Amino acid sequence: MNIIICDDVNDEALQLKKIISLSYSDADIRIFNFAADVLAFFRSGKKPDIIFLDIIMPEMDGIELAEEMRKEGYKGPIVFLTSANYYAAQSYNVGAFSYLLKPPNTKKVISLLQKAEKSIKESDTAGIQVKTKQMTRLLLYRDISHVEVVNHKLYLRLTDGTEVEIWSPLSEIAAKLLADSRFGQCHSSFVVNMDNISYIQGNTVIMKGGKNIPISKKYADFKKLYEKRTF
Repeated sequence: MNIIICDDVNDEALQLKKIISLSYSDADIRIFNFAADVLAFFRSGKKPDIIFLDIIMPEMDGIELAEEMRKEGYKGPIVFLTSANYYAAQSYNVGAFSYLLKPPNTKKVISLLQKAEKSIKESDTAGIQVKTKQMTRLLLYRDISHVEVVNHKLYLRLTDGTEVEIWSPLSEIAAKLLADSRFGQCHSSFVVNMDNISYIQGNTVIMKGGKNIPISKKYADFKKLYEKRTF
């Protein structure tokens, strides 16, 4: 997960980051001490999965920052950090997912993150209708690892290790997938789900399932697209 923590008390932000990292070692966690920096980061194209916001901060408090984030189009979970629970009613006015009393309790933080993960997954129902030899079926975008052309045949490789051979030119499927921000084309024969990338080494994409996919010169901007997608 990509996580933002905004707290003007840096030691408290670091404490929360440490708690999260114990159970989510692969999470990319960014700490900010000022609301304006969070807005600038978000406006640069970075899309966090979940945001932890301290309510009491100078210049712009957490409630005001949440309002601005919603106006900017952020629809993900927002968790407020507070030392007093009487802010709860205000936090729900901006669609807060939950709130945590300071100092954060490890079990409560992990439980909240698990619920947030489940909520994000259940709300992600976007997909694509594809035609196979036997039927037309719906594949959710989140379940697609990548698409590739092999010997003039088109395959959708799924995150569970299975594959679906479809009757369609790559250009047609690519146009639909690339309309969703999680997908990018790195080669004339490959379109990948950037959320399923483990890392990029040189001009090679290493997928979470271990597949190595080349980045061709024609699609050299793919690296920048991936950097913008991730933290």
